[in-house]
Amino acid sequence: MARKAVLTGGKRDEIIHTAMQLFFEHGYEATSVRMIMNEVGGEIGMFYHYFKSKDMLFDTVVERFFLEYRVKFEEALEACETREDFVKTIMPLYEQSMESFNMLKGNIHWTIQSSMHVGTLMALKPAIESLLEKWQANDNRPVGILAGQLLYGLSATVHSTEFETMDPPEKEKCVLDFIGRILDRP
Repeated sequence: MARKAVLTGGKRDEIIHTAMQLFFEHGYEATSVRMIMNEVGGEIGMFYHYFKSKDMLFDTVVERFFLEYRVKFEEALEACETREDFVKTIMPLYEQSMESFNMLKGNIHWTIQSSMHVGTLMALKPAIESLLEKWQANDNRPVGILAGQLLYGLSATVHSTEFETMDPPEKEKCVLDFIGRILDRP
């Protein structure tokens, strides 16, 4: 009788957590299943009990990464009553995220970096939609479109060379001005 694969908890979660660290530290290509299992303290067969392939594990790692990021972002935004609250909340999150991303940059192929960037924006979109509904900012445009405009526009802003050279108060003003241009237009 074949055993059912365990879908959550225990060694499976340990494999996912360890793989995430190793993928980020060494990159996808340089991380082998054997490296992961050596860190976990398990045999290769155990890996295949939980995952069909390294690609499947990588997909799971990426999903977990976005889920954790989205939950952290949603929790932070719950207290944002105003645009100013939003900016004061997201700027430290942005700085932390950029520090983490810059550590990964050299180890992950640009196509993966690009996919992770888009995935991050898509993971954050529901939280932005909720925030816009709370602010009653959906005038005659669908909230999903406004959320997309804000996320992609803010992304282009904060990833620009010019933004990097600004001091923190200038960055906050720049982000607030951008939000105003998107939300206050007729």
